[in-house]
Amino acid sequence: MREVLVKAEEFKDSPLGKIPKDWKVYTLEECVRPDAQITYGIVQAGPHVEDGVPYIRTGDMAGDRLSIEGLLRTSPQIAASYRRSTVKTGEIVCAIRATVGKVLEVPPELDGANLTQGTARIAPCEGINSRFLLWALRSTYAQREFNLAVKGTTFSEITLENLRKINIALAASRNEQDKIAEILDTVDDAIARTSSLITKLKQIKAGLLHDLLTRGLDENGHLRDPQAHPEQFKDSPLGRIPKDWEVFKIESLLNGRPKNGYSPKEVNEWTGTLMLGLSCLTEEGFEPLQLKNAPRNDLKVHTTLLCDGDFLLSRSNTRERVALTGIYQNIGVPCIYPDLMMRLSINEKTSSRFLELLLRHSPVRRQLTGNAQGTSGSMVKISSQTVIETLVALPNSTEQARIIECINTYDTRIRKEEAYLNKLKLQKQGLMHDLLTGKVRVKNTKN
Repeated sequence: MREVLVKAEEFKDSPLGKIPKDWKVYTLEECVRPDAQITYGIVQAGPHVEDGVPYIRTGDMAGDRLSIEGLLRTSPQIAASYRRSTVKTGEIVCAIRATVGKVLEVPPELDGANLTQGTARIAPCEGINSRFLLWALRSTYAQREFNLAVKGTTFSEITLENLRKINIALAASRNEQDKIAEILDTVDDAIARTSSLITKLKQIKAGLLHDLLTRGLDENGHLRDPQAHPEQFKDSPLGRIPKDWEVFKIESLLNGRPKNGYSPKEVNEWTGTLMLGLSCLTEEGFEPLQLKNAPRNDLKVHTTLLCDGDFLLSRSNTRERVALTGIYQNIGVPCIYPDLMMRLSINEKTSSRFLELLLRHSPVRRQLTGNAQGTSGSMVKISSQTVIETLVALPNSTEQARIIECINTYDTRIRKEEAYLNKLKLQKQGLMHDLLTGKVRVKNTKN
């Protein structure tokens, strides 16, 4: 047997809009077991007990899956007084405060855990596929009902009474529910695997970058080994480096001093010129994430217009994000950079790409962030003098090219996986809309 997706043809009106004629709308209260009413959990958990019963807070629901890692625990005595909110494998936990409407499934390792006052237990009845109900609660129509039922402006919450009244459209048969849940779970698993792979690739890349910028690549493209061949290394102000490398101040790699940008007052109307925000410099480089309209008749605007390939560095931000770098890429519209960024002009000793890698390297970043001025936790600043006096270890241009090629290989793989991840997310979004409203039906057919 295999499943095919076909467009539904016959619909009827419902409180949720058009649904297939053989589907029905139920309240969430009608979808749970009679012996397990929808309820919240522990009001006062008491002191943390190392070997106690874990309990789930709204803050524990930040990701896509519940995990036992990091959960607080309460005494068995307190947990026992809240038996009604003890959750079992496959049941659903719903946030009823803060992130109202966030729903996650209880995994086997949390069987027997409890909840807090900000979370509610939803135990589907036997005739309903719990994964289908989970997906239905994540649907656009259900989330719209959550938003309409939310009380409070500064602190969002939904009452149990309103939670129980949330409407759910149930597929006609348990078999159809099973197939819909299976399809959505398959896409969700692919998203999780791809996200995990991207994280792993980034970790490998970070470790490789450290090795490349401290050991380098020999003429055969192999990492030098300081243990097997100590004679290939020398001492330097930056520690042990390959003997053919040289230590420079960044000043030696620039044509002149870094130049600050210009930050005129943003205007509402389109003027044909944009200005970057600080968020455009990320840990991965330049991204046009924050663009603002620059004024039309400000002569200073023209002095900070960017060209494709310009090297930018943030001179002010939080201590964790100051000195982030990026190579500007033409966005098709004239663009300027703000006062809180510097533009660096790179000379022939290196390239913008290699300097970008150097400035991402933790020993170099520590020099920059360590000399930033400002109170911890607030915006700090680095001066152009700090930048030009920062030390870097530099190989010859041939080896620089080999290192860049090695890192670019990982960047290409990461971008490919990120594109695939975005495709999966769009596919999931479309499938959720079509399958959970019945616009597309799942049918079985023989091979």
